[in-house]
Amino acid sequence: MPPMLKSKKFWGFLVSIFFLWLALRKVEWNAVPEIIGRLDYSYILLMFFTYTLEHLARAYRWRAILPGKALKVKHAYFGIVLGYFFNNLLPARAGEFIRAFYLKKKKTAPASEVFGSVVFERFLDGIVIISLIVFSLNYFPTTPLVQKASISAIVFYFFVLLAILLLQFRRALFESLTRKFFDLFPEKISRILHNSRESFINGLGLIARPRLFFRAILLSIISWALSVLTVYICLQMFKLGLGWPEAILLICVLSIGSMIPTSPGMIGIYEFCCVLALNGILGQSEEVAGLFGLFSHTIGYLYVLIAGFIVLTVEGLSLSDLSRHQEEISPQPQV
Repeated sequence: MPPMLKSKKFWGFLVSIFFLWLALRKVEWNAVPEIIGRLDYSYILLMFFTYTLEHLARAYRWRAILPGKALKVKHAYFGIVLGYFFNNLLPARAGEFIRAFYLKKKKTAPASEVFGSVVFERFLDGIVIISLIVFSLNYFPTTPLVQKASISAIVFYFFVLLAILLLQFRRALFESLTRKFFDLFPEKISRILHNSRESFINGLGLIARPRLFFRAILLSIISWALSVLTVYICLQMFKLGLGWPEAILLICVLSIGSMIPTSPGMIGIYEFCCVLALNGILGQSEEVAGLFGLFSHTIGYLYVLIAGFIVLTVEGLSLSDLSRHQEEISPQPQV
């Protein structure tokens, strides 16, 4: 098999191109200039502001997940920005490993513990996402595709919750069951699953501290509320007459879409999800839906690139330095 066909970047690129084609294939491009002329570009600066608030909320949550560590808000924020920055540049959510390496470099916490906190963040995000999905399913007459994807996400997070309960009350049973299940896979995949389990377990220590745990949940709600606010502001830029429920629906569809493996930054998937929500569910034109996806994605991309380069400059870091050390904090095989 040619090396190119073994490359995750290659297949991610193909997936992105396919979904970008799906999103834009019905767009009548001669109608696009009129839509662009109606946009209120003053909202872009406001979106940059809400992006900053969202990242700050996630930085404070990260501090709550790592109690007792000398983690400054500045460094937590810088780590969050670097994570998004490298997720937009590298495949396989490499930014999560960069975040862990960054805090290790700052001597804030061991890399394995930091990576465990990142895994636990995904669980906290899942709690909020499931709540938003349940709201959207009850508020909007969604398409069968969105319903199936939503139910799949709910089932996935249900099993995550079940795993947490087993960890709290039957940890030995949990480890025994997962060991037998993971051993059914090829050796390489089995090692990855075992290591991910260990990172997940390491990140669950906060559950034993209810006050900090609920503080982390509250900060998760705040950060996702700011994400909804950013989407709402972008909707106002397009003057579509859509409000908060529609912004929540968009966030839900985008969150489900983020589970699909693709090239860095959800290129293609993001635009397809916007078209699926705005055109397939909310009845907006293909042109408006496609252009909204392209514009909102570009604005978010630009913010992360600008903020990321500022952090790299302030911290005296280089792209090559962080990329080279990306695998340094990846979970290592268990002996």
